[in-house]
Amino acid sequence: MTLPTISLTEAQAFTALRTLLLGIVAPNTEVIRAQINRVPEPRGADFVVMSPLRQARLATNETTYADNVVVGSIVGAVLTVSQVVRGDLEPGALLIDSSYPVMNVQPGTIVGARLTGTVGGSGAFAVTPSQTLGSETLYAGVRMDDAPTEWVVQLDIHGPASGDNTRVIETLFRSEYATAALEDMGFAVTPLYCDDPREAPFVNQEQQFEFRWTIDCHFQVQSIIGTPEQFATEIEVDTILANALPA
Repeated sequence: MTLPTISLTEAQAFTALRTLLLGIVAPNTEVIRAQINRVPEPRGADFVVMSPLRQARLATNETTYADNVVVGSIVGAVLTVSQVVRGDLEPGALLIDSSYPVMNVQPGTIVGARLTGTVGGSGAFAVTPSQTLGSETLYAGVRMDDAPTEWVVQLDIHGPASGDNTRVIETLFRSEYATAALEDMGFAVTPLYCDDPREAPFVNQEQQFEFRWTIDCHFQVQSIIGTPEQFATEIEVDTILANALPA
């Protein structure tokens, strides 16, 4: 069974958020992810900790299909596409050929990342498992389920500059600045709104109080789940005479 693929991983969403925060907080303010064992607090006095709180569905799935057809050959773990007949190859797509179900390409052959070339054009792709396949027409249909989701992240803003950092984050998060910045990164992460900041002193291991503010930030993330899909290229229709059927 072929595992589904996901277009936007949680790690990518955190990378986008961290990049945004590093661009707007005070210099020398580190941004880290919470819930990672055996990782101490940053050495600097000012830092931000990102904690995932919940995911809430915003709509039912929007399902689309892509019937991708290419001409290519495989040597080892590399698929070389010499011609794109229709569509493009996506990581996670299942490859079959015209002789299905007894195929020249090995059953369960999955397309990996593009190695050379541009989107929509010829080039090389990683594939698994490794094999040798002469040039032929290959089919890589895929079903795509788009599930809009609200992603909520708590930001714990520590340090002497936490009050100022909080004000900057809250203000820019509610402006077009954050929306444009995340869009420029190429990730499907869009700010929705953030809750009012809360001052929540942090007690460290020496039982001393440290400055800390918290904000719950709400995003819309678009994660497209891809699963292999087979398409028919032709239909054979036979005629059966009604009077020829057994009584």
